[in-house]
Amino acid sequence: MKAALVEKYGEAVLKEIPIRDPGFEEIKVRIAYCGVGGCDPFIITGEVALPLPWHLGYQASGVIEELGEGAVARGLKVGDRVALDQYRYCGACYNCMHDRETFCENHNYPYGYLDAMMAEYITVHQRQAWKLPDSISLEEATLTEVVGASIPAIDLAPFKIGDSVMVIGGGTCGLIIMQLAKLQGATKLTVVEPVEAKRKLALKLGADYVIDPKNQDIVAEAARISERGFDRIIEASGESVMIPPCIDMIARCGKIILFGIYPDNPKLDYDVHKIWFKEAGIQGVFGQSNLFPRAVDILPKLDLKSMLGPTYPLEDFMKAIDAHKTMQYARVLVKCT
Repeated sequence: MKAALVEKYGEAVLKEIPIRDPGFEEIKVRIAYCGVGGCDPFIITGEVALPLPWHLGYQASGVIEELGEGAVARGLKVGDRVALDQYRYCGACYNCMHDRETFCENHNYPYGYLDAMMAEYITVHQRQAWKLPDSISLEEATLTEVVGASIPAIDLAPFKIGDSVMVIGGGTCGLIIMQLAKLQGATKLTVVEPVEAKRKLALKLGADYVIDPKNQDIVAEAARISERGFDRIIEASGESVMIPPCIDMIARCGKIILFGIYPDNPKLDYDVHKIWFKEAGIQGVFGQSNLFPRAVDILPKLDLKSMLGPTYPLEDFMKAIDAHKTMQYARVLVKCT
């Protein structure tokens, strides 16, 4: 089968690799679509350093073609349309036994065990495949992993109906987080995003306000929208320069959620006294366990179709990655089969 992989940092290639037969509790899936994830370009450059060769793709959907003899616990069958969970965990270490599988001590790699998903086929454990609602297309289903990754941003920022919420970053995760916040009853829902196309998309998806951080004073605009500050600010841009302004924009007793991935390992200079005086909280988000079933259940409540951008054949996967890097699209797809 064909699969996209990085053999040396700086380039990715399409290569023939063997199709692995499913083991006892495994299933083989023909991959329909794989979305370009935020980490994929950084894996190619080496900014996210992983052992090579490394297979690209971790947000995919497909159709089950074969099941191992023991892959019966989930009720899956040949022909089922599924979304695929990237994480393979041991289930036996301390963290797995305490419902923290994303921190599995026996992961092969720093971000979990990632099988090749930007490929024609994949063989995974049965617990990595989740049957899709009939109303969700295979294209939309590539966003399941994003929805699952975004849920902790809401879980760890619990807020009351009517609380004001700002989301910094209108990328794929930011737009999903914004929609989840709206479902939770957020008001004055504001998205901070420099790309005009994504600001327009944020408004279409339900944002009440958008701010252009390149041409507007975000602190002044935040004060105009919510005079006493925002009850919750979710930083989803991954730009560390956006963190200090959060302290100015957060309300008394508010909470700042650091959701973005910050590859530059930033050291921040901010006013600790202001955090103390406001009784503001700062919470990091890495991930939680058992998110995929929740994500699948919430998919029909979200506008995923409006987030879909261009689709490229597997042979042109680098064109898909280049399109993603333009920052103009919330979701760029690779059609794998």
